[in-house]
Amino acid sequence: MASIHIPFHQKYRPKNLNDLIGQEIISLTLKQALLTNRIAPAYLFCGPRGTGKTSSARILAKSLNCQKYNDPNPQPCNKCELCKSISEGIALDIIEIDAASNTGVENIREIIEKARFAPTQARWKVYVIDECHMLSTAASNALLKTIEEPPANVIFILATTNPERVIKTIQSRCQKFDFKRISAEKIYKHLVDIANKESIIFEDIALQLIAKRSNGGMRDAQSLLDQLSLLPKGIEKSSVEELIGEVSENELLGLINSLVENNPEQLLKSCSKLYDSGNEPISILEGLLNITRDLLIKTNNSKYSEIFYTSKDFHHELDRISKLISKTKVISWHKNLKNIEYQIKTSNQPRLWLEINLTSLLDIKSTTDIKKTSDIKLNLDCSKTQNDQFKEKGKENNNLNPKNDEIKSKNNENKSEEKNTEISKDKNSIELKKIEQDTNTRTKYDESINLKEKWSLILSKLELPSTRMLLSQQAELLNIGKNSIEIGLSPNWENMIKSRKLIIENAVKKIFGENMKIYFSSKQKILSDIQKNNIQIRNDIKINQKPNDNFKKKTIPKEQNINENTKNLADFFNGEIVDIND
Repeated sequence: MASIHIPFHQKYRPKNLNDLIGQEIISLTLKQALLTNRIAPAYLFCGPRGTGKTSSARILAKSLNCQKYNDPNPQPCNKCELCKSISEGIALDIIEIDAASNTGVENIREIIEKARFAPTQARWKVYVIDECHMLSTAASNALLKTIEEPPANVIFILATTNPERVIKTIQSRCQKFDFKRISAEKIYKHLVDIANKESIIFEDIALQLIAKRSNGGMRDAQSLLDQLSLLPKGIEKSSVEELIGEVSENELLGLINSLVENNPEQLLKSCSKLYDSGNEPISILEGLLNITRDLLIKTNNSKYSEIFYTSKDFHHELDRISKLISKTKVISWHKNLKNIEYQIKTSNQPRLWLEINLTSLLDIKSTTDIKKTSDIKLNLDCSKTQNDQFKEKGKENNNLNPKNDEIKSKNNENKSEEKNTEISKDKNSIELKKIEQDTNTRTKYDESINLKEKWSLILSKLELPSTRMLLSQQAELLNIGKNSIEIGLSPNWENMIKSRKLIIENAVKKIFGENMKIYFSSKQKILSDIQKNNIQIRNDIKINQKPNDNFKKKTIPKEQNINENTKNLADFFNGEIVDIND
């Protein structure tokens, strides 16, 4: 009969406290507790997945019950029957419970009743409650008394990935240990040891990539290594990228170059090429942000180290691109890209959203405006030089003293040319003003669109549909500062919206961070300011407008009689009678 394959995360699970990777302080504390025989009635192990919480619980159970020693010992033999049964999870006195499927009070009552009985094989009865944050409030409260004063030789070990959801009264009765994420370097070394023991062919850069992308979880890294070990050619970087759905750095190079060069056509071609290759828009975005993050570090002339997400082979490309771009530019890219992950994940057209947001990073508007203004300035300079040349010619003609008719004709020509240059000068100045107005209106329009997008994002984070509907109809986002945002409210609904300030603040903090504060202002004030600006604009237009022959004011002849009803109608609309048609 063929032997059953044991997954790497089970086969290479730590067997004693010395084998725990990345949790040195926890290992040391538990060792001292075992040596001094100061065993707490309850422990709470907190931390991300794959950091050693359940493994530590089993090691502690073996250390308490190893048959080789008469007292608790931090070095269990792992050879006696009890150690083997605990490692396999079949020991009678070591009860592992999944809190996700045992959430009720009845389940906890059953645990309390069984805890009264003495252990059958082991010296200590150990209850390991995994994902204890899934217990209901009633079940947690039912467990309080037993955790605080358990029967003799009974201990509870609670493990959770969300300690904030565990009630405070449970936390205060336990010794709490926070398991931290394991560093990529330690994970990489452990993966190399496993690969050598299993005779797996691998590339160093491939294992480094696995270690970095496991996010500090050893189990994730071991499972990925186990999966990749099935490949006949060994573990290569390209196979790792394909398996985890990561976009290659070289494939993203075209996208970065098009952003640096402000080339929209090339940018869209690069996006479509990446998408057609089978890459998801969210993966493209993550890969792009990894490179731009490293670019930001590289602009400070930093040497390659573990802080970089990109590989060492890509370092020469980072050097080249960092010389073509400024730090402020990279930061502005990050500001524009930080909130689009939600849009891509929730949209039915993620590719379109990705392309729109990437094209918004380009500086084409500013470059075209600069070109226009520079052309007009050149025209103005040319007209000035022509004007000066005509004046000099006039002086030379006066000095030569030719015939009077020729001098007069030349002077007339000079005057007409001067007039033409002045007209062209006026036209150019008008065009300059138009361009400035266009750019101002365009930037205001872009800002308003950006505010609307941010407002819709804030509304999406609100949990209550009634609050979301109220704010969408009776409020709007007016301004976003570094640490504050301003929201305009309808006067009739002002008090009701202000009463929900805490809910709105929580939604804002989810997007912009904990330091963000909100301020309310009435829409009536804003409308009055807008009306004043509109009146000022109308007055400016009236001053600048030239009279048009087509719209000259018509006068009604005196002999034409005007009816009183017609007069009243004109007065009602604050108008005046211009003409009467039969």
